[in-house]
Amino acid sequence: LDFGCGKSYLTFILYYYFSVKKGVRTRIIGYDLKADVVERCNEIAARYGYDGLRFEVADVTRDTLADTHIDMVVTLHACDTATDYALAYAVNRRVGRIFSVPCCQHELNRQIANKELYPIMDYGILKERMAALLTDGIRGQLLEMSGYRTQILEFIDMEHTPKNIMIRAIRQGKKADGAALETMMKELHVKPTLYGLLVGEEA
Repeated sequence: LDFGCGKSYLTFILYYYFSVKKGVRTRIIGYDLKADVVERCNEIAARYGYDGLRFEVADVTRDTLADTHIDMVVTLHACDTATDYALAYAVNRRVGRIFSVPCCQHELNRQIANKELYPIMDYGILKERMAALLTDGIRGQLLEMSGYRTQILEFIDMEHTPKNIMIRAIRQGKKADGAALETMMKELHVKPTLYGLLVGEEA
């Protein structure tokens, strides 16, 4: 499942790689909110004869795959908290593999408050970058707490795009302890969307 697939460059490449290059029987579904984009992508898939590739107007609130087993969820530049909803969807569906490239992490930039960090957080660009790194670090820890072995890695050179961090997670069942993360979040006065979705707003 490609969550928030947009124009689906990645979706088509994934299908081509697995189905054509590797010869693996593959079914890929792209979810997006824009009906015109979904229609266009389905037309292209039909033109190339990609029978195992389809696109649907859907999201977490309109899931069309409730009774379908999903092996892998991918997201490419799902903006701000859209990444959180995609990750929570994957965790709650017990998806085996997650590959997520976040984008535009604004949420913690509005929340973060810590007097020891004020001297450098007066510089807006540093606060923005710090908040983005914290966002993805917390996401990684929350996945670990949900039973995923998680890596955060640079998947493409910085010269191509600064949005080059990938969260890669494989479900293994063993859940990490979240005490240290809870302490850090309390010190920074942050509570990201993914925390609320996986742990609970009142925790």
